[in-house]
Amino acid sequence: CHWIDILEPSEKEISFLKENFHLHPVILEELKKPSNRSHVEHLEEGLYFVYHAPRFEAKIETSVPLEVDFLLTKESLITVSYQKNNILEKIFSLCETNLAARNFYLSQGPGFLLYQILEKHINLSLRQLGHIQEKIRKVEEKMFSGKEKEVVKDISKLKRDILNFQLISKPQLTLLTSLFREGEKFFGKKYKIYFFDLKEEYEHLWNVLSNCREVVEALETTNDNLIEIRLNEIMKLFSILAFITFPLTLFSSIFGMNVAHLPIVGHK
Repeated sequence: CHWIDILEPSEKEISFLKENFHLHPVILEELKKPSNRSHVEHLEEGLYFVYHAPRFEAKIETSVPLEVDFLLTKESLITVSYQKNNILEKIFSLCETNLAARNFYLSQGPGFLLYQILEKHINLSLRQLGHIQEKIRKVEEKMFSGKEKEVVKDISKLKRDILNFQLISKPQLTLLTSLFREGEKFFGKKYKIYFFDLKEEYEHLWNVLSNCREVVEALETTNDNLIEIRLNEIMKLFSILAFITFPLTLFSSIFGMNVAHLPIVGHK
């Protein structure tokens, strides 16, 4: 198995792919820049698909898509990325420097290498979901410790992160289902279990993500109810104060009027 990994492809690298792999001009054009659409295409000599993995961006406190384009033939795997990808860098470096790792990743064909890369991306997404679950736990603790106002902001950030995670992740489930069908046809039945495992893991990821969304929505409803209860208590207190002070204000207003005759005034 031959593996070619390209970061931010240049015109020279696109020309290399054109000359050596005879790719369709449409695909070569797509490889020049990131794509917003995840899809699988069955080519004459292989498969081409675009995969997006959610990656948490600390500066903006939400998930953004990390794209990898895959080109597979029966003998080669080409990966194209447009920003630093730690998973690809780590595996590629191991294959360059460690003979045992090279034999493990490259001796079983491009389908197995593809499986290893995608599995590690899915595991990374599951770890990020673990961080989201930890944030949910902290929000719950804060909410029941009388910090409802702070929780409103925390819940808003969580909802945005989960929404972006969903928008990035949802197309990949369809993509992996297609890969499960097309991969078996292209690589043979021995790879069926690998692609089936990817599909199952991603369905598990989607279920965990859906549970996170439901929990956050339930927490938001509970927090709104707690805020409403606190506001009702404050309004009740103001109503009592108004009831006490209104008669005094009324009397002081009456006796403060500049008129000739006032009741009680001048009488014992």
